[in-house]
Amino acid sequence: MVINNWWGADPDEIFWMEIRQEPVGLGEYLRAPKTGGDGNPSWSYELTSYVQPGDRVFHWHKTPSGEQGILGWSEATGPLETMLWSWQARGTRGRKRGVPRVGPTWNMPLTGYTELAQPITRSALNARRAEVLEVVDGLARTYGKPIYAPFQNYGGRELRAQQGYLTKFPAALVALFFEFTPTEAPESPNDRRRTARAGRGQGYLRDAEKRSALEGHAVRLAIEHYRAAGATSIEELGKPYDLRVMLNGVERHVEVKGSVGDELENVQLTQGEVVHARAYQPTDLFVVDGISASHDADGLVVTSGGRARLWSDWIPSERALRPTHLRYTLPDH
Repeated sequence: MVINNWWGADPDEIFWMEIRQEPVGLGEYLRAPKTGGDGNPSWSYELTSYVQPGDRVFHWHKTPSGEQGILGWSEATGPLETMLWSWQARGTRGRKRGVPRVGPTWNMPLTGYTELAQPITRSALNARRAEVLEVVDGLARTYGKPIYAPFQNYGGRELRAQQGYLTKFPAALVALFFEFTPTEAPESPNDRRRTARAGRGQGYLRDAEKRSALEGHAVRLAIEHYRAAGATSIEELGKPYDLRVMLNGVERHVEVKGSVGDELENVQLTQGEVVHARAYQPTDLFVVDGISASHDADGLVVTSGGRARLWSDWIPSERALRPTHLRYTLPDH
């Protein structure tokens, strides 16, 4: 089976989602047969062989409320193994057969299972359905289908977990729901490797409140900059861009990014942000890095400082959006 390895060239695309029906082994391993119940390869099984040590795996299962959702995450430790395993085919048809099969199975050890403080339920997922679909559709347009998304637009009216075992969880969805950074997890034998893979980018923060505070801080600095430059009108929008500015009689659109990281070399962009910047000019990119963030006595996020940089008349180039190297997964020897 040929897999569309669209993530292989991007060191930030290290996330997956396991769709669990049974709790046994949750967070301990990924385990999938090399062929489906019909004897043919299955993409949702084969993706297990693409998981690398240091990758992160989200686990979809029944939450304490009884609703399906993402309970937590684990880290892949490796090495990837092949073993003989007895397993029951997934789906109604497979369960009706009732006869487990024994065969070659991929096994990827996991470690550091961490429950989310608040599970991401299917209801929470559907509350942001339009944003999820924007990410998924954007990736499909850029890389072609299939992208093995974790969610399907069931009946064109609601999001449900994909029918399969393992799916690819785009980094853009991680930023949307978790604000989760690979470098903030508990220490493990893969810390050094994970930090290298994460790179010196904008990253993903765990705390949505913290993300909002950083974004607000960066927007305030951008507004101060354009006011000092003589802007006669500044309007905050948020989407599809952050600020509409009238400067020297010209309407400028401004995309603002903020981060605690020092000397950012890259930032996270959505497909919509790229499309808009290419379609409308002049568009500016305003980046504030090195922001200090802490909690006050009431638990509120307090921000200060930061270094501001401006790219005027910014058009995202294809070269800057694409990495210069590819990660190659070795076939079975």
